[in-house]
Amino acid sequence: MSNCRGLILAGGLSTRMGSDKAALRRNQQTMKDFSRALLSALGLDVVVAGGASGIPDLIPGGGPLAAIYSVLHTIKPSALLVLPVDMPLLTTTVLGALLEEGEKTGLPVCYEGCYLPLYLPVTQSLQDYLDIAFTEGSDQLRSLKRMLAALNGRQLPITDADALLNANTPEEWQQVLQMMDDVD
Repeated sequence: MSNCRGLILAGGLSTRMGSDKAALRRNQQTMKDFSRALLSALGLDVVVAGGASGIPDLIPGGGPLAAIYSVLHTIKPSALLVLPVDMPLLTTTVLGALLEEGEKTGLPVCYEGCYLPLYLPVTQSLQDYLDIAFTEGSDQLRSLKRMLAALNGRQLPITDADALLNANTPEEWQQVLQMMDDVD
């Protein structure tokens, strides 16, 4: 049995949105609760990075990699299924494909040109990469794209582009809500 954990990235400043994206309401759920429900539906225990009740960043303002780095210093999972809190159309099917491919290959897996959501096995190579990126102050290494290249990550073809839409501004949020209404 895998010790993969679901990780919700909820520590951004939400400056473009103008309010906390984790607290935005999708139907009757906050985005944080929606994200938690998706990961739980896949049978994963869920942790949250950032926000008022999440694991705090050891490197404030360091982005997604800093959140992953902080989580790995707090818990010891064998892998993480990482998703941002701002993907209101994400589905368990889209996440399940990452989880399945990652568990099968033992490699990091994301979608083509879309680095989150991400299946990330916790290996010594990952730990070494993050240690160099954050202890030696190498800002160049602090990107998901570079990390995935260094760890021979795989990119799956996108099968549901709408599911991978981020809502970073009030306008994008309204567009996503409209898309949800059109489906209902």
